[in-house]
Amino acid sequence: MPLVMTLGAYAPAGAASLSSTSSTAAPAPSLTWSACGADVPAELRCAQLAVPVDWKDPGGKTISLTLARASATGEAAGTVLFSPGGPGAAGVQALSRSLPRFAGLRTRMNVVTWNPRGGQSGEHLPLASCATGPAFATPENRREYDQALKANAAAVAACRDAAPGLFGHMDSATQARDMDAIRAGLGEEKLSYLGNSYGGVLGASYARLFPQRVRAMALDSVPDHVSPVAESERLQYKGLEEVFKRFVRWCAGSSDCALRGTDAETAWQDVVKRAERHPLPGSAAAGERRYDGDDLKALAQGMILREAGWPAFAKAIASASKGDASGFDPQGRGVPPQPSALLAVTCADGFRYDGYRAYRTAVRRSAKVSPNFSGVRENARLTCSPWAPEAANPPAPLPARALPPLLGVGPVYEYSSVRAITDQVPGSVTVRYDGIGHGLYVNHGDPCVTEHVDRYLINGTLPAPGATCPARPA
Repeated sequence: MPLVMTLGAYAPAGAASLSSTSSTAAPAPSLTWSACGADVPAELRCAQLAVPVDWKDPGGKTISLTLARASATGEAAGTVLFSPGGPGAAGVQALSRSLPRFAGLRTRMNVVTWNPRGGQSGEHLPLASCATGPAFATPENRREYDQALKANAAAVAACRDAAPGLFGHMDSATQARDMDAIRAGLGEEKLSYLGNSYGGVLGASYARLFPQRVRAMALDSVPDHVSPVAESERLQYKGLEEVFKRFVRWCAGSSDCALRGTDAETAWQDVVKRAERHPLPGSAAAGERRYDGDDLKALAQGMILREAGWPAFAKAIASASKGDASGFDPQGRGVPPQPSALLAVTCADGFRYDGYRAYRTAVRRSAKVSPNFSGVRENARLTCSPWAPEAANPPAPLPARALPPLLGVGPVYEYSSVRAITDQVPGSVTVRYDGIGHGLYVNHGDPCVTEHVDRYLINGTLPAPGATCPARPA
């Protein structure tokens, strides 16, 4: 039988006393809704909400968050706050693009989103300063490590210096306080939340700060921000390896696989080893750029995590085995740098290593878990040191007894990461999607997932434990 969670009554924030929490309640400002602008669907209405740059100094400098609301098409029972993730993805643009995905939910619920502080909308941090940041680094010794850190610090400086006060207050706990101000401004006693991708870190952060203000929380394809980084990285690598096994099985039986008839895993590992010994040339557009094994792994992630990319991945491996790496990067752009504004969030959220020894330990650990992609996550995390201060919002367990049951949704490679969060809260259920898509509700509109999420967010009904959704054709 499905589990049913009783909904709390909807009431304006000041109409009933809230259960006490260890965090001060956000004020309840008034919101004035009006037309959003030419690039936003007419049915959306927008508002501005001022929040402190530093919540520890509520009377200090403020920034204005842009909110958008898609009103319920039927009698509204409440409001769902939605984050597309990123971190820093502009919620107004994401809701505008994906509005049809919310049709079922909007039969009973308003849907509200926002452009987060310092995010990709460029409202608070100039994109000219923050569009680029450190590239992936692959140091093999302490000298190379120190060189990488120096380059990272220089790459981030322009973004940090453009808005130094804000740059130091972009962690997800601070943004969770922004979310609580939005909740109060909407007149909702408790928060109903849909977090996509990195929106799960915002959700976990909110749950830790304001557990008794959570009505319902659906987390779709989210990273683990409750376990130590070593464990969350292990789960991510475990998921990558599961997808790679599916690729190998597909390759063995598909005429579209350029490696059919060979051992695809051995072929891939041989290419990576070859590139590590002697980096491979790419396309003409790449010029003198060459690709080592870590470069190939980083580029391959985007190909392996889309079934539609598997034929190109197999062809790229076959070409690289002959000395040509162009299939991994046809445009010759190299491994893309990580946006500095994004790093200001992830580094502050504790996805980082403190020192060379910790970095090398993590690399060795990943080699035992992921023979096909070890090192790629560590190379990305390395960009946080040494410019980032001590993590303001490190991973930590949830206050499980104070929270209502959560709903998780995870594709095969993220299912374990999602469950790391939801399994902490008794009665929670995580739906396993037997496919690879990331962001199954918002990005893919999977009907099975959508039905489960809508039912839960509207009336609190959870699917039965062990629920699954079948993979749809890519």
